[in-house]
Amino acid sequence: MAYCFDRMFYLENRLGAQSNVLISAHYAPTTATQTTHLSKDAVYAATRSVLEVYPELSMIAIPQATKKGTHHLVMAALHEIDLETCVEFLDDAEPKCTPEVVERFHNEWPWTDDKFHPRKPWWKVVVLGRQEVAFVFHHVIADGRFGQFFHREFLTALNSYNKDKGPSSLIIKIDPARVRLSKELEEFWISSYSVIYMIHTFIILLLMRLIFRGKLLFNDVPKPKPHFDSAVDDAPPESRTVSRVAGIRISSPRIRRIISACREQKTSFTPFFLTMLMCTVACDYYPNAKVGISNCAIDTRPVYPQDKPGSKTGKLLQCSAGVRKLPWLDNYRRVFSSQTAEDLRRQGEKKSGIDVDGAWDLVRGYRESIMKALEGKEAPAVVIFKASNGVSPDLEGMLKQNFPAMGLHLNNCVALSNLGSFSVPDQQGPWKVDEMSFSAAPVNGNISYEISIHVSGAEGGDTVVNASYQDGILTEEMVSGILNGALTRMEALL
Repeated sequence: MAYCFDRMFYLENRLGAQSNVLISAHYAPTTATQTTHLSKDAVYAATRSVLEVYPELSMIAIPQATKKGTHHLVMAALHEIDLETCVEFLDDAEPKCTPEVVERFHNEWPWTDDKFHPRKPWWKVVVLGRQEVAFVFHHVIADGRFGQFFHREFLTALNSYNKDKGPSSLIIKIDPARVRLSKELEEFWISSYSVIYMIHTFIILLLMRLIFRGKLLFNDVPKPKPHFDSAVDDAPPESRTVSRVAGIRISSPRIRRIISACREQKTSFTPFFLTMLMCTVACDYYPNAKVGISNCAIDTRPVYPQDKPGSKTGKLLQCSAGVRKLPWLDNYRRVFSSQTAEDLRRQGEKKSGIDVDGAWDLVRGYRESIMKALEGKEAPAVVIFKASNGVSPDLEGMLKQNFPAMGLHLNNCVALSNLGSFSVPDQQGPWKVDEMSFSAAPVNGNISYEISIHVSGAEGGDTVVNASYQDGILTEEMVSGILNGALTRMEALL
């Protein structure tokens, strides 16, 4: 049986609310004398190696009718995968994953019923210009952090590839026993928490929205069209979310300065960036808003039951959750004296009106809230999702009961997901990863955030920031302004 996360991500794709997640890596030669292009055989061999380590990539989700006329969701494993169905080579493309390329991938829907193939998994590898490798996947299969794991195994396989062995079969057989979760992991989601546990949270959110209806972030943006409303049929093309992506790059020297400053202040990049994003939205775009909503994605793997050494049971590849914060925005404006990013730029090097200590206090406060979300025997970050399992076990119940509550929970929100820097210590071989790009497609705005920001990088390289948003809701000018404004504020505090 699938759990609440599985049902949510399955339905979001089915309803045309969200298409996919992407994490791409640029593979560069380690020496000037070797080839600069990945061969097809090497790519197939590396993908095969990843599947051997993570057979869970064979998973797909299947709705099953019940006697009541509703549908449960079950997770099943393909017994064979044909690499020709999930590996693409775009040799004429530039070996770069620009925001335009990310946007194009997000506007593809390759796992609908009409494109079903019994050997086709719910992910694909796309090789751009024989150097950029994009791993694109259905969110029910994995999360962004797993995307890094994928590329780590892919790189290891490339560096151990022996072309003299010749090509292997493109049909890969999967042992279903290796995909089955351990008893401990299965029982992890079986919760004693009642749905009553969630009620106080939603009452607070409902009251907040009633009291501050016109004083929230993004209160003036157009209302998105409703998502498709069938739990079993694929959304028609006209009902699917159209993705837009804007991005910035933070140079390697600049990111080193930022991280060094964060360490000196006993904090880290993620809460620093998110705090500066909130300051920017509050000062530059919504000077009259009273309450902000932000969400920070976290990796919950540390709180799951750990595999025993030598265990051959299945692993969860989708382990993301979020930490929500509802701050008073005047606290964010105060540290910059309500100055806009443009005001700060006009001041040049001699900036005034900045409460540096107050700003770092806000950052440390956010970091503390993130850390608390994973503390204790029952981490707060996962308790609410355990309780969600008790709302309804079927897809129809999820659609009619959970989805309306998701809008209450996530609307008017800035979301951030930071994967950090990709590195493979002591990696030897002809290939290295010198850049990464990460993005999750936006979700229909009736049930999710207005803007979702994704950060990734490779050791020694630039940090890439992609912001995804729904077409027709925000403008590219506004999204780029928020990203650049946050960067200006970070620089002002250094």
